[in-house]
Amino acid sequence: MLIFDGDCPWCSKWVRWAMRSPGASRSAGGWEAMAFQIADLPALDKWLGGWGVMTPARCRHHLLWVTPRGRLYSGVEACARLLMRSHGPWAYLGGLLALAPVRALVGLVALPVAQYRHRTYRHSLPAPLDR
Repeated sequence: MLIFDGDCPWCSKWVRWAMRSPGASRSAGGWEAMAFQIADLPALDKWLGGWGVMTPARCRHHLLWVTPRGRLYSGVEACARLLMRSHGPWAYLGGLLALAPVRALVGLVALPVAQYRHRTYRHSLPAPLDR
């Protein structure tokens, strides 16, 4: 499951693209995306061990990927995991992005973008995602 900030137009656009991308429906076991504003964060946190990792503040600033086995990936690593679930060149890009040096470099570049994106919109209820 992909948990994202449903207020952010950039995040919502990226998630819609990922849901429509070739291989998204063919990926093993499928996946779903949910805006954190409508997700049951306390239940997800309890399922992940009850460590307080699923908070609105974290979801507002990081893309989160939750595996069926209860593993949590955040930020760039969450993007990598999502891409690895796709077929074709996107899966290879996800594998490259999962490498620690590449992930760290992309994280440095993505940090200013993540900080800036919150200045460009006002928080509201998320728009529904259509596949």
